Amino acid sequence: MAAAGLIARSTTRRHRDMLLISLAVIALAGLLEVRADQRVFVRGFPAWPLPEMCASRTWLHVECPGCGLTRSFVYLAHSDLNASWRMHRLGWLLALAVVAQLPYRLLGLATGNSAPLGTTFPRLCAWTLVVLLLVNWLVNLLARFAANL
Repeated sequence: MAAAGLIARSTTRRHRDMLLISLAVIALAGLLEVRADQRVFVRGFPAWPLPEMCASRTWLHVECPGCGLTRSFVYLAHSDLNASWRMHRLGWLLALAVVAQLPYRLLGLATGNSAPLGTTFPRLCAWTLVVLLLVNWLVNLLARFAANL
């Protein structure tokens, strides 16, 4: 019985934590803005941009598969679909995945089920997103390489 209680608490904690993270991402996307130099800042404080978060871009000067997603989310939250697309072609899809966490996690909390939709569909979605991010990244790298020839 103790093991079942531990699993139930772990499931509840995971759903709660993912729900809170998703809500934070959505709220922050609305509170942040993008300067003309593409630095992200908290609305009202443009003189203090957030630090660069991508180690690959900072140290290696190479964009990673996720470069531009924060700016894409911010533009999407402010209804600038064109700018969101320019920052990252898959920003809308990842934002949709974050928003989809809300009903999924609420269902998990309400039912106590660790995988309310089973395990196959969520894994398929996750791996599809990973593959799409990698393909998009490779397309961007090849386009930059071709432009420099």
